[in-house]
Amino acid sequence: MVFRALETAFRGLMAQQRAVDTANHNIANANTPGFARQRVQLVPSMPYTVPAFNRSGLAGQVGTGVLVASITRVRESVFDLQYRVQSQALGEASAQVDAYAQIEAVFNEPTEAGLGALLDRFWRAWQAVGNQPEDLAARAALVQDAATLATNLNRMRRQLGELQADAAMKLSLQVSEVNSIAQRLAALNQQIVAALATGQTPNDLMDQRDLLLDKLANFTGVTIRTLPNGAVNLSLGGYPLVDQDQWFPLAVQVSGGTASIRWQGTNSPVALERGSLQALLDTHNVILPGLVQKLEAIRDALANEVNALHSTGYGLTDPPGPPPGRPFFVVTPSGDLEIEATIAANPQLIAAADAADEPGNNTLARAIAELRSKLVLNGNTATINDFYNTLVAEVGGASQTAQVTRENQRSLVQAIDRQRQEIMSVSLDEEMANLVKFQQAYSAAARAITAVDEMLDRIINGMGLVGR
Repeated sequence: MVFRALETAFRGLMAQQRAVDTANHNIANANTPGFARQRVQLVPSMPYTVPAFNRSGLAGQVGTGVLVASITRVRESVFDLQYRVQSQALGEASAQVDAYAQIEAVFNEPTEAGLGALLDRFWRAWQAVGNQPEDLAARAALVQDAATLATNLNRMRRQLGELQADAAMKLSLQVSEVNSIAQRLAALNQQIVAALATGQTPNDLMDQRDLLLDKLANFTGVTIRTLPNGAVNLSLGGYPLVDQDQWFPLAVQVSGGTASIRWQGTNSPVALERGSLQALLDTHNVILPGLVQKLEAIRDALANEVNALHSTGYGLTDPPGPPPGRPFFVVTPSGDLEIEATIAANPQLIAAADAADEPGNNTLARAIAELRSKLVLNGNTATINDFYNTLVAEVGGASQTAQVTRENQRSLVQAIDRQRQEIMSVSLDEEMANLVKFQQAYSAAARAITAVDEMLDRIINGMGLVGR
């Protein structure tokens, strides 16, 4: 019986030691990202049944101490699921905000250097030539304002194209990050399954896996399925991204100006569920090409309408006879808008008149200046200036919507995370209290062993000496 008491006290000593170790582990990881506090589950060990043929007045079972049943993570999977679902929308909105911030920098509105102000200066320059068609200074100013307008329009087109290339690069970087996360998740699955198979509880490995799942949610949503062996399988659009200890990489493909994400090796398209990857695809394939197309519509309308009138007129030095048919603007094979070379070199060739040898004739100059109010775009329902102003308003509105969505999603994600942290985060005050409690229990168990040791000493060394 004395030896059983020694074993009981020893079990208590070991159990409290595990509890102290767990409290120390929690304190050490109080600031570790993704760490969920751990708790020791203590249960009574199997009681000892006193053998007897008949029930007597003695207790039929005697307690044998305490055991550590498990060390569990304090974590709520419902909040994890909500956090990851809302993180998808936050990642998508954040990517949209970044994209529209760059687009707004390209448009640079409303400023004196913006395309809207340059269009106004261009029309006013034609009006000035119409007021004084023989004034060479007014003609030179028109060439300068037209060149500035064309240069700015070309710059905007090129910068939007650069943003499209930048979106493709960001897409590749984020897909590489997704592949890296998938590879690490597969490796963690292998370690977790191996640990569980030997009866261990790999809490820290599971925390690392959950942290990676949180990060993955910013890029895209995945379907998560936990297997009986402890591994988690991830799938995108019904196809596996992680299957236990295997992972299947993604790749970015850009063809014909359209980007797509495909399964590496099979070339099958990947079905994304929101997240920053989807926002980058939309930016590359829809938003930026649409803006470039509208700028090209402004370019073409400007060139076509001005040239249609200008080619029927005469410059100051043009001889009598048929009009020279000289265009004012030229669209190069690369898509740039330029002033016709001879006009850029000699502003006297600007066709302000509808007849030759009439220096004061301003008919065409005034007609071109009046193009400002002509409905030539959007199915002949908008002027060039109105079309551009509407385009700027659409960009600003979309940017504002993305910002509002991001702030709303950020608040929601933070609220959910606060609920998660209230459950899983380490409270230093609580852990210190637990540490004192377990330390006192450990000391009591050690004192019990000392008492049993004294009892054994009395039995072994003190009994049987009487009468010697």
